[in-house]
Amino acid sequence: MSRAKEIRRAIRRPMETFFFRVGAALIPLLPRPVLTAFTAIAGPVTYHVAKRERVVGMANLDVVFGDTKTRAEKRTILKKSFTSFSRTMADIFWFSRNTEKRVKKNQRFVPNSGPYFEEKAHVIITAHAGNWELIGLESGLRGVNVASVAAITKNNAVDQLLNQLRERTGQSIIPREGAMRTLVSRFRNNGKAAFVLDQNTSEEQGGIWVDFLGMPTPVSSAPAHLAYRTGTDIIFAFSQPVGGGRYEAHTGQVITPPKYDKTRDPEPIVRELTQQIVDVVSHWIRAHPESWLWSYKHWRHVAPGTDPALYPAYD
Repeated sequence: MSRAKEIRRAIRRPMETFFFRVGAALIPLLPRPVLTAFTAIAGPVTYHVAKRERVVGMANLDVVFGDTKTRAEKRTILKKSFTSFSRTMADIFWFSRNTEKRVKKNQRFVPNSGPYFEEKAHVIITAHAGNWELIGLESGLRGVNVASVAAITKNNAVDQLLNQLRERTGQSIIPREGAMRTLVSRFRNNGKAAFVLDQNTSEEQGGIWVDFLGMPTPVSSAPAHLAYRTGTDIIFAFSQPVGGGRYEAHTGQVITPPKYDKTRDPEPIVRELTQQIVDVVSHWIRAHPESWLWSYKHWRHVAPGTDPALYPAYD
């Protein structure tokens, strides 16, 4: 790391921590309609101000939808996506006050019973859609024994504060690095493990190439590998805004992995399971594009032997 970059990071991190603490103190005081109105304005404003994120988002929309949606339709989707993400980030703070009352009023599971609530080990898959953070909060309130696997934030102070907010209703946060052994132990005690599976994971970090929204994409094989080796069912939970600052968390679909056979090569089985998982995630995103995080560089890695021109032009 260059000296200049070290200095910028040393200056930036205390500022990040300060603003995080300010947000944690002030945002919970806002009435829900005020927060909803503010984030509804923040979405279109972000679209016009954040040029880099706008370019990334439109490039992703072009690749996924091509000519099936007009430029105007894609702009509308992206603005709503910015609104959804802004509200999710604000809600991390807002739900820290009167947590149980606010969660019960502003989110419900659909259906309200089923495999997700069974006292049984499960691999849970979600995506950066709607309010994925709120799923974990309500799960804790409902007594679901869930641990979410999360990447460590580079700012250690912010990471600790963020995890305190996430864990306030009972869910656990497990760092992604070295999580497998911990999760196997959880499964033996009927615990659940949640993964957000819509981001690039390089092959060096355990990613495998699958078709994601029509594009060859490296995603983590960890959930499929874990399910196959332990015989654990894979279930899904997706958040969807329904108006007025409220959400529905949709669950229900189940993928049962093949019985583990130590005499077989696990790679093709894990790859097929991963593709099945990603197909479910892709279907949800196509059905609810306005709630997904389009401004992330989902296709920054080009598959070997694939024409780079098929991928989004981010720069």
